[in-house]
Amino acid sequence: MGTAIGQATNRKLMRDLRVYMAVGGMPQAVEAYVEGKNFSEIDMVKRQIISLYEDDFKKIDASGRISALYHAIPAQLSKDSRKYRITSAIGKKNNTRAEELLYELIDSKTILPCYNSTEPRVSMADTKDFNSYKLYLADTGLFVTLMFIDRPVTENDVYAKLLSDKLPANLGFLYENLVAQMISASGRELYYHTWEKAGSTHYYEVDFLISEGSKVNAFEIKSSGSGKHESIKAFYKKFSNNVHDIYLLSQKDAGKDENLLLKPFYLMPFLIRHKSDFKY
Repeated sequence: MGTAIGQATNRKLMRDLRVYMAVGGMPQAVEAYVEGKNFSEIDMVKRQIISLYEDDFKKIDASGRISALYHAIPAQLSKDSRKYRITSAIGKKNNTRAEELLYELIDSKTILPCYNSTEPRVSMADTKDFNSYKLYLADTGLFVTLMFIDRPVTENDVYAKLLSDKLPANLGFLYENLVAQMISASGRELYYHTWEKAGSTHYYEVDFLISEGSKVNAFEIKSSGSGKHESIKAFYKKFSNNVHDIYLLSQKDAGKDENLLLKPFYLMPFLIRHKSDFKY
């Protein structure tokens, strides 16, 4: 399971995947890419799609608060917080109405909710915390555009740096969105798990959980593949009787670190599809 793919092949496949991340899967954006448009021109196509979304959101709520909830997603993920905070996006308003707007946004299918499973030893659906969730975009190409929506157009230079993996910011949250899209495309709900770290103000968090029969597979996302893997190893120790496999997804080649399986991002669809409880 830890057989290396080879550095040259891995680099090529990761670059191909980053092209997909830059373009996304919206038909208009894909058509622009196939026609040979540059990435700034493709970015403008994606901005037009986002603008159409905003028009539709305002038909539901003219105040623009649904758009604000949508636009806040990259910023909230970049802060690496434990959950999405509605008040950070639209301020302290009527809680009931704010939740209604959130569900309108979820129903639009433009975003992907990921819920905290408070007790992954049992059914994750039965331990879903509706007050603790993260939000991802349904299209990672639109996510890239939304990251830079504060400027008139995302320049070709930004996309060139993304494609060559030279953007300066820690882009773990961008790759989280990619994996969330992959899991959702397989027909599964999204779950994560977080818990307090004893004697500390910090906390443990596992980015994604996928059921496999009566057990779960846990996934940690790292944009570079470097760094510690404290949370996922603590998760395995805490829930060892309930865990099938633990994975670290990154841009690095496949490998193994004790019981931690190291996989490049482009293998994620295969890690989902071979699961015994998945129904086509």
